[in-house]
Amino acid sequence: MKETTPLVRKQPAHVEAPVSPPCRGRSPKSIIFLLSVVVFFMSCSDSLSGVPSTRLLENNICRLYGVRDVTSAPIDERLCKTDELQSELAYMTGLLGTLEAMVGLLVAFPYGTLSDAIGRKPILLLSFAGFALSSAWTALVLAREQTIPAHTILFSPAFLFIGGGRCVTASALYSAVADVTTEENRATGFLTISFGSLLGSFVGPLLSSSLMQISSPWIPYLMSFAMILVGAFIMLFVPETLHLGSTSTSKEKQSYRVRHLYRYIAQLKESLDILRQPALAILLIVFLAPLPMSTATGQFLVRYISKRFDWSLAAAGYLLSVRGMVNMLLLLAILPYLSTVLRSRGRDGVAKDRTLAQLSAIAMAIGCLLMAGPNIFIVIGGLIVNTLGDGLAPLCRSVAASLVNFEHTAKLQTLIGIIELTSSLFAGPSLASLLSVGMDLQGPWLGLPYMGLAVFLSVMTFPLFLYTVPQSNGSPSATSDSDSPFPCLQDLNGDLCSLGSRCPHHAALSDSPV
Repeated sequence: MKETTPLVRKQPAHVEAPVSPPCRGRSPKSIIFLLSVVVFFMSCSDSLSGVPSTRLLENNICRLYGVRDVTSAPIDERLCKTDELQSELAYMTGLLGTLEAMVGLLVAFPYGTLSDAIGRKPILLLSFAGFALSSAWTALVLAREQTIPAHTILFSPAFLFIGGGRCVTASALYSAVADVTTEENRATGFLTISFGSLLGSFVGPLLSSSLMQISSPWIPYLMSFAMILVGAFIMLFVPETLHLGSTSTSKEKQSYRVRHLYRYIAQLKESLDILRQPALAILLIVFLAPLPMSTATGQFLVRYISKRFDWSLAAAGYLLSVRGMVNMLLLLAILPYLSTVLRSRGRDGVAKDRTLAQLSAIAMAIGCLLMAGPNIFIVIGGLIVNTLGDGLAPLCRSVAASLVNFEHTAKLQTLIGIIELTSSLFAGPSLASLLSVGMDLQGPWLGLPYMGLAVFLSVMTFPLFLYTVPQSNGSPSATSDSDSPFPCLQDLNGDLCSLGSRCPHHAALSDSPV
């Protein structure tokens, strides 16, 4: 408050904040640009650290299993490809993913409430702190392999209670975009954020693998830590997008926060009531599929390729950049083209999204079968085909939104987020178990994780092919917004409430804690 500000001026208590409140000093476009840069650094950091941390953990487990070298340098990677060691590595990394998902389930709801009470920026800065501490603990365990047991790396997800991890970060970022945009240009803002995520997921593995082939895995890992700090530094220049009114008293603000708390508790209860609608309850089964698939095409894929085809982890890491390139092509060209073609043939928004979701499910299942193949070229072809189905999650969100009234959209998104996080609890351990069984059986059974995923996807996405689009006059929600040719996509890692996984046309992100 300036000295010249009248002390007696008051706003009427009943006046509500505008839908897109002005942010002092920066335009909405500049805020969205800064947020997309932040997303780029976070996505790049995440994908940059994946392969190096896997190699360093593999080296530690290798020493744990008695493999010795004449020097203290990292053990030759070829000595660490035994079935027993790779099975242990798969279980540890799978358990890490499960623990991270558990943290997300526990804190997404309270942090969502807190985000609407104190603002997006504090939550995002807390998230950066949690990421940095988790990364630092991982680095400490990997660096002190002689004194700190490798299994203590499983404590790293505990630091994500600070800030909530990726799920809360994604929700806060997209909510910030929703704060500064109108309904007409909101999809463009979400597209910009999604593109920043995809670009980071393309650049990160490419840079990581290149550096690992010419230097130590520590170089890209430390670079990823530096990118977290850079992202946090840029975030300092982003103004708060949630404005409760500068003239509100502390008592009014406290009342505002209490109202939000009760509103979210009621919303969570009402979200479960949605399951009473049989058609929607069956359709929600589909949301168990995307995150396990994303897990299988992330770091798990790198370890699978390295083990089955005797590739180095650095070489296998390049495949993640291939996936990133296909993802960007899918976002910018393929889905917009298919959307235009379907609309030209008279498909309305929901019918169009259902058809694209069905095609995505088919692409994912066929891709999985090919990725189980015995030849590396077949596997790479399967990865490309599978990536063409990455629009499944946002497209299914759009279809599900057509089954509820507009005022229930936020409740639906909350429920979908919980289902997706729940599926990530079993994804890592299940894939690790299938890989372990496949290594015991040998031969073509090494592809068992992807055979199992193909079956899982076919079963989980079957409701899409039973769903009949209601007549336009019977649809409970407006679907015209889904006509946008730019559906958003999941982040390549697919963790959790992954960036880009929310439908920009139907997800009331500013109202949803997940």
